Amino acid sequence: MKWISVQGIRDAEATTFAQRNLPSYTAMCRAGASVARAAEVMAELSGCSRFVVLCGPGNNGGDGFVAARCLHTDGFDVSVLMTVVPARLRGDARQAWKDMNAVGLEAVVLPSGDAWLDSPWADPAVSPRRALIIDALLGIGANGVPCGSVAAAIRWINRTAPTCPVLSVDVPSGLDADTGMAPGDAVRADLTLTFSRPKIGFANPAARVWLGTLQVADIGLPADLLDAADIDAPDGAELIAEPEIRAFLRPERRLDSHKYAYGNTLVVGGCEAYPHAPILSAAAAYRAGCGLVTLAVPDASRAAAAVWVPEAVFASLPPLPKEGEEDALARYNAVAIGPGMGVPDAARAALLKRLVTDPQSPRTVIDADALTALARLRREEGWIPDGTALRTVLTPHPGEAARLLGVTAKDIQADRPAAARAIAADYHAIAVLKGHNTLVAEPGGRLHVCMSGNPGMATAGTGDILTGLVAGLLARGLGTEDAAVFAVALHARAGDRAAIRQGQESLVASDLFGTLRL
Repeated sequence: MKWISVQGIRDAEATTFAQRNLPSYTAMCRAGASVARAAEVMAELSGCSRFVVLCGPGNNGGDGFVAARCLHTDGFDVSVLMTVVPARLRGDARQAWKDMNAVGLEAVVLPSGDAWLDSPWADPAVSPRRALIIDALLGIGANGVPCGSVAAAIRWINRTAPTCPVLSVDVPSGLDADTGMAPGDAVRADLTLTFSRPKIGFANPAARVWLGTLQVADIGLPADLLDAADIDAPDGAELIAEPEIRAFLRPERRLDSHKYAYGNTLVVGGCEAYPHAPILSAAAAYRAGCGLVTLAVPDASRAAAAVWVPEAVFASLPPLPKEGEEDALARYNAVAIGPGMGVPDAARAALLKRLVTDPQSPRTVIDADALTALARLRREEGWIPDGTALRTVLTPHPGEAARLLGVTAKDIQADRPAAARAIAADYHAIAVLKGHNTLVAEPGGRLHVCMSGNPGMATAGTGDILTGLVAGLLARGLGTEDAAVFAVALHARAGDRAAIRQGQESLVASDLFGTLRL
């Protein structure tokens, strides 16, 4: 999904409302309802039992009024704080305020900085604990330094944030949606739910501290108008976002389906030091909807599988077929090789070489020590990848990426987009460069960036889960690029939900399984 400027989204909205039979208030109601849905999920994960919605004077405040009405109608405890007297509301925002009042929900009006200081809400003893805060103060049209009541409300949100998760509507209040910079006070959101397209300022790395996790909600603006207004980020990266990735899912499962209809994934890895890594990958492949997962692992890993993934079956490494024999590798739809493997022995090294050289082999995701072996194959043995078909996904962290390119991890981090593109080109593969803002690159083609995920995922085993997700989706029939993009999105979303549920500091890889949903 490409980016859009503030003027671009305004032009698309104006044309839609004037010519495409979509009333502006209908769009506002869709936006507010999507905020309410996201807030309810966020509250459930974080254990919050109430909501505090802060509404400003414009249409962003109108979105907040709609969200508050939806939450109240759903039976939740909702408080609404306004930074403007109702008489100043205009148009759709005024209608949204009226509709909120009509269901019996009234707002506390704090129209000045002094009003905030004098309000009971300013008292730390009264400030909410474990409430979810919805920031609907300033929208994408705001610019300059926030002042008065809005500035006081922003500071109140940021003081409350340590005990209350924050969801920002369209843009964190105080952040410039075109530049990604905050000229004054700005809300530090845990989640920003933006509408229709990501705003170009969000591509600025400096914006991430304000945005938190970035999600995109479709409110019905026509795709052709949005596409006409799309612009490229400086590095050419497109955002991995929900409205597009949902298209990767296949139709609902047929009533007469069976496990082989959803693919058979082979996971190769594990060693004495890292017996559980391939188990995490196998469990993730099942969570991706794969019908059958087969493990080619040492005995220590088999013992772990009996506890953690009893649905898996076991097999030996597929040998080279003798003349007239069926190729055992042909029974698999996808292969994941590398998790916890350590330095590969001769048999595993031979399998890796076969996977990347034989065009008849299954599509493959390569991770961990198998990436080091692949770099050696490329640079020491002179292997040149076949450029006719994209059959391979590589999932390096910066250190592994450095080995693939023969540089240092510092070089990789200095220009991550260039590094991801170089790996994809050198190895004729889909490259998934893990880390802050994970990148997915195809050779000579598009670059995708994931702006979900969090530092709590920097823990052993999360990469193995990503590998399993890619493999499971490949086995189900997704193309290499689609599988990589979808897996990265699922993985990051699960990590964010796990972090909301229990915090980043105590998050471990297996926590992702409790929040992983297709």
